[in-house]
Amino acid sequence: MDVVGMTKVRQCCTFLWMQDVNGPRRIVFARPYHCAACVGEMVRSAKLQRITISGSMPMDRVRSVLARQRPDLLDRWQRQLRAAAEAGFALDEATATVLPELLEAADRALERRFRAVPGGTLPLLAESRRAAMQSSLLGDFLFDAVLESCPEINVAEQRLLSDALAHASVEVLVKGAIEREQQKRRRETQKLAKLAHDLRNSVTAAWLAMDLLQRKGMTLDSKPARALQRSLARLRDGLEDSLIDDILSAGGLKLSRVKLAPVLDEAHAQLGALDKKVKVLLQKPLRVLHVEADARLVRPAVSSLLRAAVQVARPGSTIRFSALPSRDRARVAVSVNDCRKLRGNRLPDLPSLNFARRAARAHGGSVSTRVSPGEGCEFRLDLPRVQPH
Repeated sequence: MDVVGMTKVRQCCTFLWMQDVNGPRRIVFARPYHCAACVGEMVRSAKLQRITISGSMPMDRVRSVLARQRPDLLDRWQRQLRAAAEAGFALDEATATVLPELLEAADRALERRFRAVPGGTLPLLAESRRAAMQSSLLGDFLFDAVLESCPEINVAEQRLLSDALAHASVEVLVKGAIEREQQKRRRETQKLAKLAHDLRNSVTAAWLAMDLLQRKGMTLDSKPARALQRSLARLRDGLEDSLIDDILSAGGLKLSRVKLAPVLDEAHAQLGALDKKVKVLLQKPLRVLHVEADARLVRPAVSSLLRAAVQVARPGSTIRFSALPSRDRARVAVSVNDCRKLRGNRLPDLPSLNFARRAARAHGGSVSTRVSPGEGCEFRLDLPRVQPH
């Protein structure tokens, strides 16, 4: 159908006059975005001029064709997906289920696009149908606005315009849905982060209390005390792992210049190593070292590196703890002169290192372990170093 004219009613809504190329009949389309007052006045005017007012044309014939062709369409769609995969353009697995759902939704839309969502409809279905109606409403509005400004566009151009509007509506709706989901997850993550922060503080307080009891001469070498220590260690490791997820999902790293010497002092002060009967020597850096990192991750990463060394150290051994420059990196090194090892000169599994590894990777750094031919071993944490001016 061609656009043959337009009428603006009450300086409000614009109605397009369409004429079938195969006949003299003229039709004025009333869209859902037209206000009721303008539609009423246009209906009265159209009756006087013997012009048909139509909200939409019947699409029963098209619905019938799609219903008959459904099995063939599904078969062709599967073959199309296989051809795309063989050509190296494998699509998402969910793409295989798109066409059946699309055919069902298209049948509903061809019957009637704009209808109230029935009460009791599942929230997911109700929200998707409201979004589809919103998309159709905006698409009709923009389509008619283009025809008003350029009524001479031909049928091919009209189809391309309709396709482009449908394409754009999917992009905008999906983007909006993803943004809302991300905001929801961000709010939930903030709540979990606060809970994890409180739990980390409680675990730290428990460790400090146990260390204080040891310093006062109370023995914690009983079976229940050792079970409590293992439980606290597992809880601490799990909470520290969650810290990285919290930080990355809440906006990513906040990089700054972090001075390593105070970080090493803090990790050494928090270490409860007396129960292991090991000696921990903190060697002050010979020069001031700064790393470009997120302080929220650097401190627990260094502490976890030191705890891993304590876990493998034999009673009576010595742990040396230091930081030194290494090319464009700053290296935190923890060496143990007498380590517990497995067969094959291997170190046991150390959950304490998981956090340090993840924190290092997040900064573009690394964690490595070295086992000497004798009894010693070493743990290294490398982070990007701030070069001195």
